[in-house]
Amino acid sequence: MRCILYVHNHHGAHAVAGARSGRVCGMAVGEDPVAQRWDAARPITSFAEFSCPGDLEDPATAVELAVARAFARSGTLAPGQTVAIDTPRWNLRLGLEPGFDDPRAVLEPLLQLAHGLRVRGGKVIRVGAVEPAAAPAR
Repeated sequence: MRCILYVHNHHGAHAVAGARSGRVCGMAVGEDPVAQRWDAARPITSFAEFSCPGDLEDPATAVELAVARAFARSGTLAPGQTVAIDTPRWNLRLGLEPGFDDPRAVLEPLLQLAHGLRVRGGKVIRVGAVEPAAAPAR
């Protein structure tokens, strides 16, 4: 069982006429999970896709290490080029563009997905999920 966490960015300057800019974040779990493309009319202009075993003990730390290694390797990555980091336990594919070209921009959405992520019996389980704020007393 594997898990993939992904961020796909779509920006207007590169998009098809009438398509909106935006960001799609998601995750998939399965034997061979795939980062889903949500709208073919909205070209992906930059992305980060982190794949790991579903039983990885600390996916957030692995994401941080993967992104650090990718940026150390990327140097001056031209738009449209991809950095790939593969290890026996996880891998990361990263495509950068202005605005999505520093470690914090990449880490923020991936860490939101990775924090507390656990997969049990082929199902995604969020541990320590944030509870909704209580309504203020009147």
